[in-house]
Amino acid sequence: MLKSIAVVFVLLAISTVGCSPDGPEISRVEGTVTMDEKPLAGAIVMFVPPGGRPSASETDSNGKYVLEFSGGRKGAIPGLNRVEINTARLAYEKDGKMMPAVKESVPAKYNRLTTLEFNVEQGKKNVADFALKSGGKIMEEPN
Repeated sequence: MLKSIAVVFVLLAISTVGCSPDGPEISRVEGTVTMDEKPLAGAIVMFVPPGGRPSASETDSNGKYVLEFSGGRKGAIPGLNRVEINTARLAYEKDGKMMPAVKESVPAKYNRLTTLEFNVEQGKKNVADFALKSGGKIMEEPN
């Protein structure tokens, strides 16, 4: 559950914390996530640069995403980023309705034990598509 809490915290921080226009240089990153050649809806895609603030986004019903940095700024810090993709969620309230918890469906090699990386190029519109394969260990969070 700690990882789920951390992902929710990162998304909240990205959506609520302002950043001055003089903040770090970022570059736009968008893409599509599929698993077994089908769009992976509702997945959290997080880019984590070494020693920097992560960027994250949730995939839509077509598996598409556009990374959010902070304060409405779209993009990620240029350079090599570790990429984590997961679906686990704690139950939460949205628009007065309780949304159910969601179990992880993405193998650990794409999140907790990620082998994914992407080099964000400065000043470019980066397209980072990820074609995941099911199978392999799915790490359940301890209760």
